[in-house]
Amino acid sequence: MIGLADRLAERTLELVNIPSESRQEGEIREHVLGLVPPGLSAEYAHDDAFLFLPERRPDTPLVVLAGHYDTVPAQGNLPGRIADGAVHGLGASDMKGGVAVAVELVRDLAVERPGPYDVALLLFGREELPPEHNPLPALFAGSSAIQEAALAILLEPTDRKVHAGCLGHISARLVFRGVSGHSARPWQADNAIERAIAGLAPVLEHEPRDAVVGGLTFKEVCSVTRFEAGIADNVIPDLAVATVSFRYAPDRTPTSARSYLGELVGDRAEIEITGDSPPGEVVANPLVEALIGAGALGIEPKQAWTNVADFTARGVDAINFGPGHTERAHRRDELVEIAALVHAYETLWRFLTGQMGEDGA
Repeated sequence: MIGLADRLAERTLELVNIPSESRQEGEIREHVLGLVPPGLSAEYAHDDAFLFLPERRPDTPLVVLAGHYDTVPAQGNLPGRIADGAVHGLGASDMKGGVAVAVELVRDLAVERPGPYDVALLLFGREELPPEHNPLPALFAGSSAIQEAALAILLEPTDRKVHAGCLGHISARLVFRGVSGHSARPWQADNAIERAIAGLAPVLEHEPRDAVVGGLTFKEVCSVTRFEAGIADNVIPDLAVATVSFRYAPDRTPTSARSYLGELVGDRAEIEITGDSPPGEVVANPLVEALIGAGALGIEPKQAWTNVADFTARGVDAINFGPGHTERAHRRDELVEIAALVHAYETLWRFLTGQMGEDGA
């Protein structure tokens, strides 16, 4: 019988080697759906979100294992490989390793099905795109079972720890306007780049703010991520546009976060909000404590946005816990350690069943 470590590594590599950049997920979607065991049935299957349930037992809490199967664009890191105790390649950490663990767990649970919980599997795509492409709001509108979950566990990269809550994320374009003119006579123009340099100073000088929520310290940050300006080498530009990423803490509402960003920028630029994903709540749930007791390496705040926010905004408790490495996500040299895959599987197995059998299954 193949050992757990080899099985998880091979499943992860199998998923890595199926290209699945967001919007091009057809092949990976059909592949992972084909891995769902017969003991689970599709309660919701629409718009790149698929929720599979076991036959429900009376008075048994429902735990949902969730993972997205899409990735960011490749960076010369396909195909993947297994080497030096890790699976290397696009999406290995974020989050095909997590999907591999979730799939292997539900396949094993379909055989034994012990334990105090009914375990569902949620697979979805388009996670690496802006919020308007998110398929989970439609899931919540169309599924009754998802609302019954006692806890959802998203297997995002967490370095083997529980990551609670998550930051909100506003994306905004700051538009600076001037008057174009000949670069030989700049006094006859109004340089939009100069306006932008001055106007962006408060954003560039913004100090991270520590926000303690639920006993966890989130860092609120604001960054300039893009800058566009210029018409020609001999033209003073009349337009400069900067893109700002504001990651705001769970102690702010989306309204207060927008107000703060407006105060930071002032009247130096026009603000166009291009995306706003609210933060996730830090939940107080005894199942989270049980997961930590089963082997998760402590609890930290999620210093990013994840789909945990989709759940907590609708009254469903959710956390992140997965085998991936946060520092490796989206990198050219992305990888997930095989030991981390095994740790995540065994921790979730102990949590979901209260037992450990041969090869961790």
